[in-house]
Amino acid sequence: MTLNFTDFEIPLLKALVKLGGKAKPVEVYPEVEKIMRLSPKDFPEEYEEYKSRAIKWKNKTAWAREYLRRKNQLDGSERGVWKITAIGKDRLKHFNKTHKDPDEGLAPLLGVDTTISDENVSPEEGFNRIENVQVHETGGILGVRGIVYAPINEQGVILLFAALCHELGFMIEGIRSAFPDALLRRKNSKGTWNSCRAEFEFKSSSFKYHKHDPKQCDLIICWEHDWQDCPKEVLCLKNRVEEFR
Repeated sequence: MTLNFTDFEIPLLKALVKLGGKAKPVEVYPEVEKIMRLSPKDFPEEYEEYKSRAIKWKNKTAWAREYLRRKNQLDGSERGVWKITAIGKDRLKHFNKTHKDPDEGLAPLLGVDTTISDENVSPEEGFNRIENVQVHETGGILGVRGIVYAPINEQGVILLFAALCHELGFMIEGIRSAFPDALLRRKNSKGTWNSCRAEFEFKSSSFKYHKHDPKQCDLIICWEHDWQDCPKEVLCLKNRVEEFR
């Protein structure tokens, strides 16, 4: 069985949690080896050496570390120490709960060739070639209706609402760039449908900062509700997603 560096991501996160959240590489490698049940007998190719004399599985672990750092799942600010971040913990929590890795298949979408670790370049140099990895920013692990990450902007709120709208009691008639963003149909207590004008915002308070007219909108749909005296009804998706996990 041939392993690539992405196969080492979850084991590396597990090792760091076991070691208290952060550790030096010399402490991490043995834990990763145990978690992956690596041995020269079962994985002889992983104990071969590159021209640089680096053992293959250790080199792939180092590549996994750099990839995780680029995705903000590891903190590399402290020299010589690998530290898991809140985003990394969320990913591992989701994996432990569902036995599904929310990042599975992400590398090709980012243009990452997983065989790059076999080249004679350092992880830092290799990933510096891949611009998408450097700029790719995500929210925390969500894992709802095929959506991997939580919204970090208004577009993410729209995507999440579209995935959940039917179960929330809505149908979408149309979404546009002008205010208000959406014309919806909303199911009422009689089982019939009413018209509903909705505005999407990442934070509910953005509605007033954008100087929208409340009279022309029936509902604010957001990810974070931070407007205590909001004069309009607010649907905060962050408070509802647990119903759909």
